[in-house]
Amino acid sequence: MAIRSQNALVLMAVAALVNGCASMQAAAPPRAPSVVPMSPSPGELRARQLSYPTGVFEPAWTIESAIAAHGVQAGLPAGIDASVQRSGQSPLALNPNAFTPLGPMPLNPGTSAAAGRTNVIVVDPVDPTVAYAGSDGGGIWKTSNCCTVSTSWTVVTDFPEIASMAIGDITLDPNNHNIVYAGTGDLRFGSFSFGAAGVLKSTDQGASWQVLGVDVFNPFYGPSAGSFPQYQAIGKVVVDPNDSAKLIVGTKTGLYFSYDAGSNWNGPCLTNAHLSQRQDTTGLIAINNAGTTLLYAAIGTRGTATPVQPDLDQTGDVIG
Repeated sequence: MAIRSQNALVLMAVAALVNGCASMQAAAPPRAPSVVPMSPSPGELRARQLSYPTGVFEPAWTIESAIAAHGVQAGLPAGIDASVQRSGQSPLALNPNAFTPLGPMPLNPGTSAAAGRTNVIVVDPVDPTVAYAGSDGGGIWKTSNCCTVSTSWTVVTDFPEIASMAIGDITLDPNNHNIVYAGTGDLRFGSFSFGAAGVLKSTDQGASWQVLGVDVFNPFYGPSAGSFPQYQAIGKVVVDPNDSAKLIVGTKTGLYFSYDAGSNWNGPCLTNAHLSQRQDTTGLIAINNAGTTLLYAAIGTRGTATPVQPDLDQTGDVIG
């Protein structure tokens, strides 16, 4: 933004110079400024696309559109063979001395239509052949044949009730591995972050899902004056190891607590006295200490503002 301000000053200076010379050389045309406009960043460009042509984008629209989409009949078009699928076989062998890619592979690698970065991966502690991966823009993927060269993945969150495909965290209930929780939204400090749309819960290892706290963890996060709209995001989800009914969720605005497995929420709860700063939860651990649960939270941002998220320099503390 500083470069743009300098450009504005240069343009003003050129205009003043031209006006000053007008009385002496009225016939001379004004000279074009030698300032090259700066291209928008990818985040700014994406924000402009979403808000075109009015420049306004209401995050609540994503929830409304999900409700509308649920009423649309879905099915395969005539002539499409549902049996045609990509092979789940990998030509690679597991290397004991290096990492081996196991997927899931983006549908269009190397293009903007890719699924986005993988934010989290969780392996079932009871059945290690089951694993879940959450991506920035592709939802939750599950494998039931992990982890060999034949590992194959299936997306399990493609249904309209979820208004955001950005997955920030996945966790399993430490007392019941069949129960899976996932936080929506992208808390990775990119120039453009995807908003939250609630906490996802599955009681059957991802076969079906319900959305919790839609009215609490909605996409809206107070916009900066004269800037781009901001987005709430869930960075961490934790289940109390001593009581599965107690959930803790870490967001951009602090911690939220549920004492009835996600039906109701209390928050935000701040871990520090810096009320004017962001409270991004980048780490959250619940430890069973002889029957008492100890909760550790890491709070803070990357410390450098961007045009789309101008408050990223308002970092918080690491709290135990």
